[in-house]
Amino acid sequence: MALLSFNTHSKHKRDTPVKLISLNASPFARKVRILILELGLQNSVVIQDPGAVTPASNNELLNKVNPLGLVPALELENGENIYDSLIICDYLNHFAGGLLFPNDPEQRIQALALHSLANSMLDLAVSLRYETALRPAELRWQTWIDHQKEKIERGLDSLEKRCPSFNSSPLIGEISVACS
Repeated sequence: MALLSFNTHSKHKRDTPVKLISLNASPFARKVRILILELGLQNSVVIQDPGAVTPASNNELLNKVNPLGLVPALELENGENIYDSLIICDYLNHFAGGLLFPNDPEQRIQALALHSLANSMLDLAVSLRYETALRPAELRWQTWIDHQKEKIERGLDSLEKRCPSFNSSPLIGEISVACS
């Protein structure tokens, strides 16, 4: 897969911007949209809502860009696609010359570890939402629900301890925390 860069330094809209397939309700897509704003990429990325997407349905537009049918997904100028919010954010940051992913190995690991904690909490929260809002009540697994809530609570406790060390200028970790 040959990924092409795009010109992010121009304040003018490009003829062929990259396209982000995104849903407003998705915290993972929200992370990418915040990064786009932080990096000033509004003129280089077109955001497209694919319409209805649920875990139990197919969305043809989304499936063309991400075979897993998940948002966010990024369609590049050359027709290649990138999915997973962290990979999309890293790609956009790299080509924007951004500093939201530190180059220093220690700072990078700290930022990615914070991202991982927040992103995992998002995964848990989304799965809980599906379990409690979409699954019929008679099929819900209460023990599983309770355990997911406990994991989220432990994650929140960990975040609370880490808050004093947050960067004043947001990095990918702080952006992920904001979305979770």
